[in-house]
Amino acid sequence: EEFCSGCDVCRSLCPFLAIEMVAKGEGKTAKVIEAMCQGCGLCAAACPSGAVRVQQFTDRQLLAQVQVACKEPEGGS
Repeated sequence: EEFCSGCDVCRSLCPFLAIEMVAKGEGKTAKVIEAMCQGCGLCAAACPSGAVRVQQFTDRQLLAQVQVACKEPEGGS
């Protein structure tokens, strides 16, 4: 939350609706709803300020998951 700019990218991408925007000073900041978070890392990968951290996985593990998800299927066009 300390580095969050309130851009809302993480919340808009979360497939589990595990991020809410809460008031902070004059703006907003993202807050992870731990009970709903499945640790997919999509929010951390998309965060432009690097504010989101997925506690269950290292950055290296998350990058590997994102790379696999973006890879074209075998025999694809």
